[in-house]
Amino acid sequence: MAFIVTKGTVRHNGKDYKVGEELPTLKKEEAERLVGLEVIEAMEKTPRSKDKTPSE
Repeated sequence: MAFIVTKGTVRHNGKDYKVGEELPTLKKEEAERLVGLEVIEAMEKTPRSKDKTPSE
């Protein structure tokens, strides 16, 4: 599961992630702590929908 920074700047593995950036890999414990601090939130993955255009 991916997470998005929602507040401030998060440093992970020596790299800074700013608001709106995705944290690609977090251990469960790390994610729980940062979610509890309300600085990240889980990013829902939505399946891509194909554009359906009506054919005439």
